[in-house]
Amino acid sequence: MVIDKMKMLFIFLDGVGKGEKNEYNPFFYYHPKTYDIFLKEGNVLFLNATLGVEGLPQSATGQVTIYSGINAAKEVGFHINGQITPSLKKIIDKQNIFTTLSRYGLKIDFANVYRNEYLQKLLNDKNFKMSVTSYMTLVSGIKFKTVKDLLRGEGVYFDITNRILIESGYEVPVFSPEKAAENLLNVLRKNDFVLFEHFKTDIVGHSCDMQRAIELLKLLDEFILSLIKNLPEDTCLVVTSDHGNIEDLSTKTHTKNKVPFLAYGNKKEIFSIESIEQIYSSILKYFEMGTQRDDKER
Repeated sequence: MVIDKMKMLFIFLDGVGKGEKNEYNPFFYYHPKTYDIFLKEGNVLFLNATLGVEGLPQSATGQVTIYSGINAAKEVGFHINGQITPSLKKIIDKQNIFTTLSRYGLKIDFANVYRNEYLQKLLNDKNFKMSVTSYMTLVSGIKFKTVKDLLRGEGVYFDITNRILIESGYEVPVFSPEKAAENLLNVLRKNDFVLFEHFKTDIVGHSCDMQRAIELLKLLDEFILSLIKNLPEDTCLVVTSDHGNIEDLSTKTHTKNKVPFLAYGNKKEIFSIESIEQIYSSILKYFEMGTQRDDKER
């Protein structure tokens, strides 16, 4: 069957690497069912996340690299953790996957739901320190999703279940992994490229709490399994990360371990990359586009 339209659902998991088979690795105690599916029916790669720069890889430079195709750590000279900085904003301003795909006429969306108070600070406080994805969404002109979108079935909170929203005072239902997956696929139906970011993996990794890590892996497994079962045949599901962390609970820091790049569904076989630097260009390749940069660079 010839597929005329191509879509991609891009799941970003912060702080997930390929660890050793030992007692400090939660994957040693819980083996995801979805990983076996990726092995048998998908495409499994492990990517270098160090970016050729000394020190431990960090979230801000890693994520900017993934979404821009520009080696952010080399650009600024070192790894940067946490939120986006002025130097990294310049890279995202120059080139990012949202604006590039939009320029080619594709419909793009960021599926993450924002709390109202957080969103107001993000939009109105010039000194507010925001994530890479928040800044990329902002400069790309994509509308931020709120709790209203979540209740309409068109958005997912970063923790998947909404428990953090409920603890913050929001009157929302607890989501099963299947319901969260349904919401995410609803967003995909209206778009060509959809990003969902989950950063609790990095938070739990820093906590070094094995029980929390195992529970989170089970949740993510059920969530991704539901996505796979209901994935439209014109869609490629990609799951990847920016650096290692949760796979080694013997340390509270990040690791230099390679990170997974898992592809399932439409055109999964085209991906053949070795570094997180190549993720951006591989997405353009999937959509059969060149790797030209934005008009600002021409």
